[in-house]
Amino acid sequence: MKLKLLAVVVLGAVGAGAILYTTGVIGANAATTTDYLTSPATVGDVTDQIAATGTIAPVERTGIAFGTAPWSVDDTATPPTSPATYPVNEVKVTVGTTVAEGDVLATADTTDLKAALAKAKNELKSAQVSMRAADDQLDDAGTTAAKRQAKIARYNAINALDDAKAAVKDLEAQIKAATLTAPVAGLVTEVDLVAGSDAPAGAAVIIDAPTYEVTTDVVESDLADVKLGQTAAITIAALGADVEGTVTAIAPVASEDSGSGVVSYPVTVTLTSAPEGVHSGMSADVTITTASATNVLTVPAAALQGRDGNYAVMTLGADGTPVRTAVQVGLVTNTLAEITSGLTEGTAVVTGTASELAGTTTNQNGGFGGPPGGVVVTDGGPVREFRNKGGN
Repeated sequence: MKLKLLAVVVLGAVGAGAILYTTGVIGANAATTTDYLTSPATVGDVTDQIAATGTIAPVERTGIAFGTAPWSVDDTATPPTSPATYPVNEVKVTVGTTVAEGDVLATADTTDLKAALAKAKNELKSAQVSMRAADDQLDDAGTTAAKRQAKIARYNAINALDDAKAAVKDLEAQIKAATLTAPVAGLVTEVDLVAGSDAPAGAAVIIDAPTYEVTTDVVESDLADVKLGQTAAITIAALGADVEGTVTAIAPVASEDSGSGVVSYPVTVTLTSAPEGVHSGMSADVTITTASATNVLTVPAAALQGRDGNYAVMTLGADGTPVRTAVQVGLVTNTLAEITSGLTEGTAVVTGTASELAGTTTNQNGGFGGPPGGVVVTDGGPVREFRNKGGN
């Protein structure tokens, strides 16, 4: 009987030990300390941005030719042609010359035009004499038939006089146009003139405006955030230059599909000032600021948990245990979140764990990490989805 009782006691002790071991009370380390990564809530700026790329181009290109009015050069414009032949005397500019409005670009020989003008003036005088004669004939006509013939002659004289006046005026304009001047200030980018040769019928000189712009494509999911007048930062890698710009145009029609299946719309950003050495065709990176909050309380977006209207962060209690703290948020980007209430400056918030940073554990519930992935608190709810933007 005593042996049976001893056996029962021994077996009970072994069973209890096994239970304690499996529950972690004894045996291998039952609990390991979690090292939390934290960041203090700080006052700063939060900006939401859209990043894209584009190509530098002048705001306007102006074509100039002998004998015609200047015109805006673009892919769809049909340039006018010169009404006369202009032998070039002198070319005063080359590609790369910076000109001011009114500067002389080139001159042409007007010998033939002046000869034609002298002839036209003689024809004008003849038409004036014919006009006076027609008036006298109408005054002297006595019969109905004579008056009828006199009126016809007078109408013909009027037409001839109008044609002669127009010819003189046209030739005078052509002579005046033989001096090619810059209608706008800018940079000469094309010159199709050679002294001693006839000027081309089309553009002789093209001037690029001194103001530049970048046209870039913005995907449809971001387009609603883009507004006229928003500020933008432009980086021109070829020059190592950073300049500011403003959104000046948003196309109402989508760009042609490049095959990627992503719908995008052209957005134009005009540079506030052009850096030295900038040229049309240079590549540029554009960052458009779509929203901003300055001098506000911020925490890393990785610390934010919950859903819209029910956000929280984890702060560390006195014993080092994370405590859920409800917060109200304002502007949230991929990296920062504006806290409007619930925290004070300097409060440390949990952004993750050291093991997660080292990649030694996997949080099946989403864990810390903020946008765009989702983080979960004990009462559930992933962070809202954030578009893939830049921003602070």
